Amino acid sequence: MKNLIVLLITGITLVNCTNNSSDTGKVFCDTTCKSDSFTFTGTHRLKPFVSISVNNCVADSLVWSHDALLNQQQVEMTSFLVKEVRLHESAIKCFIKDTSYAWLSFNDCITGRGYLMKLPFSKSESINKMSSALNSFDKKFVVPDDLRAYADYSTIYIVDINTGSKEQMSFKEEFDINFDRVHEVIDSVNISRNRIYVELIKDGKKTPMEKTISL
Repeated sequence: MKNLIVLLITGITLVNCTNNSSDTGKVFCDTTCKSDSFTFTGTHRLKPFVSISVNNCVADSLVWSHDALLNQQQVEMTSFLVKEVRLHESAIKCFIKDTSYAWLSFNDCITGRGYLMKLPFSKSESINKMSSALNSFDKKFVVPDDLRAYADYSTIYIVDINTGSKEQMSFKEEFDINFDRVHEVIDSVNISRNRIYVELIKDGKKTPMEKTISL
């Protein structure tokens, strides 16, 4: 009887593990719960920084400032992004341009959705948020370190994070893109300073598009 009970408990445990695995499915990056903040600092003498705190495994408060500012700037991540995101150090980075602005790039570890934020240190300027970023954390998106890429339903946009220069390429039509499952439409991108190359999925087939640019 004792052996039978042990076998039954073992069987239940195995069933539960199997169910949890199938429910979770494939994720974009490690979802191990993190309690420490993600903090990035610049090289300017006024010590600009960007920091994201974590609460219950989810990105919580985003704060950025430098030593010459009386008050820090802050947003609540879940309300600002209109959804919860899980972060991992393998899919987040931040470029800080002296005391002018910072570019924060990250992907949600659950869906893989890419995000970009341009965070001005001046309170007179607005935050730029892109919830359809094509970040290079995704191996199918090749983007140089000093460029950022994002899209909407009909166009891909490229920006130089040092100069603010921009380029774009139209898809020639509008696509129904769910950016939580971006590869259903935008299979891959390969960006350089002189070319945008995109492979779109149209009618179940890959459709290449490219454009010469100058950045």
